[in-house]
Amino acid sequence: MNANIVISGTRFSLNGASGSVAYNFNKWLGAVGDFGVYGVPNAASETRSLTVSSFIFGPRVSWRGHNFVPFAQVLLGGGHATGTLYTTSLGNGSAPLGANSGFMFTAGAGVDYKFKPDIGIRIIQTEYMYSQFLNAAGGSNGNHQNSLRISAGVVFSFGKR
Repeated sequence: MNANIVISGTRFSLNGASGSVAYNFNKWLGAVGDFGVYGVPNAASETRSLTVSSFIFGPRVSWRGHNFVPFAQVLLGGGHATGTLYTTSLGNGSAPLGANSGFMFTAGAGVDYKFKPDIGIRIIQTEYMYSQFLNAAGGSNGNHQNSLRISAGVVFSFGKR
């Protein structure tokens, strides 16, 4: 995730983990809940830390082939941003922004490969992610971020087929 939260002209690229739970109503339509935590630790190369948590929900459309399962989804929900980026002064005499929560939206697609009926891998999932967190840059950047989220992982399936 590359968050366009800007301090002194610096953009933050976040790494982290997410997990999702999906319920399929039929062979092509399901509902998804996605939860993630992404961050930049306060390291020697970074002067500020940032942690973003997300909780988003929505529909997923899948095309179930023999082993490959491409899908597209649109998820809406919220997120929470914190870290020294929000809890310490910006150094220009202004007060800290304060940890805050905001609206989040993703739209994207991916493809899973099933080795067995109950286990597979997510080859890739790519999404546009829009969020609304306080941004010290303000002005034309406003208090919103346009980001790209790319992920891969393991897929477990439960329940009747």
